[in-house]
Amino acid sequence: MANELDRNDGTDVTLIFSLANPGAGATTALAFPQGNTGFKVPAGYQFHPICLSGASNADLTAGTATFAVSAAGTVIANGPTAVLSDTVQQAVGVKRVDAAPINAGVLVGVSVTTNGAYAPTTADLDAVLIGKLLPA
Repeated sequence: MANELDRNDGTDVTLIFSLANPGAGATTALAFPQGNTGFKVPAGYQFHPICLSGASNADLTAGTATFAVSAAGTVIANGPTAVLSDTVQQAVGVKRVDAAPINAGVLVGVSVTTNGAYAPTTADLDAVLIGKLLPA
């Protein structure tokens, strides 16, 4: 697809999340650098996740790690996702504005789901989430 990121209104927001040593076979929330869990959508706005990039600092040797956007701690449907694997150490996914808006007052976050074969569990993960704040 092309033009998912083409929109000239609203305010762009970039959020950085990290997680050290995720376990295999689990879904875990990533956090901001100081451990905070997410970005609270301001009153009168919706946050539209449009781009999610995920990366590992180590070579994954088995399994997968799937990054997804969360709202109030729950993975949202139709949001961008990024999947790492043995051959992919950095991935990105995009969605159009309006595909999965998150309402005012809700914490926006990123989680990663690893399958049972995921290795090594000593890898550290980073995610960059780009979204648009648009009037609700």
